[in-house]
Amino acid sequence: MFKTMKKLIAGTVLLAISSLSYAESEISYSANLGFMSDYMYRGIHQSSSSAMGGFDIEYGSFYLGTWFADLQEDGWVDGSHRGFEYDVYAGFGFDVTDSLSASIGYTIYRYTDKGASAFDDDYDEVNVGLGFAISDNASLAIDYAIGENTATDQSETDYDVLTISVDYMGMYALFGTWGVQEDDASKSEVDADWMEFGYSRTVGDFDLSGAFVLSEKELASGSDSAEDGDFSRFIMSISTGF
Repeated sequence: MFKTMKKLIAGTVLLAISSLSYAESEISYSANLGFMSDYMYRGIHQSSSSAMGGFDIEYGSFYLGTWFADLQEDGWVDGSHRGFEYDVYAGFGFDVTDSLSASIGYTIYRYTDKGASAFDDDYDEVNVGLGFAISDNASLAIDYAIGENTATDQSETDYDVLTISVDYMGMYALFGTWGVQEDDASKSEVDADWMEFGYSRTVGDFDLSGAFVLSEKELASGSDSAEDGDFSRFIMSISTGF
């Protein structure tokens, strides 16, 4: 399934290239820096605190970007740093109608710490998204990712993640689930859900946000073997773009 999705995105990008009017497109650049009190991604706790930053390029409907985050095991205590995460992504986004948009892309997740005690493993995935403008102030987004995880012992596991979110004037609610197409024969695939509720707003040159995340214990134990129940965390973040 993952290899089929890679062929699909390659075909979509080639079709987009053939139909794009380069004369009407201009390259644009943007960058961002920020800090979050806790780094959680798809319901899994990644770091107790993290500085982050990224750089993006857009050309017409195409986008290419990278994002970095430092990983802390126990705050800023000496010896707790666990290297860096760096992501690279590219894709194609387009408007289907005035209120409906779609995107398809490819993302890789990598970590500087390697070896048996590495913080995490390599991930490669295809991303598909739909966005719907319900009104001037409300929107609905559906995102689906299907990927392959290569562990430190070089074993490979397929995974998929679905998220559905609703945003109203900066307030949002999100439901996410791992294992939409779970293979019952594979005991290593993640099959769990999480929810997020948050609010974000721009103050001057800064974007401020706060969110409450509740994850099932399967996601909590994935990052902390001592967790024996559902995991919850309130997160604050601040970022700026330029």
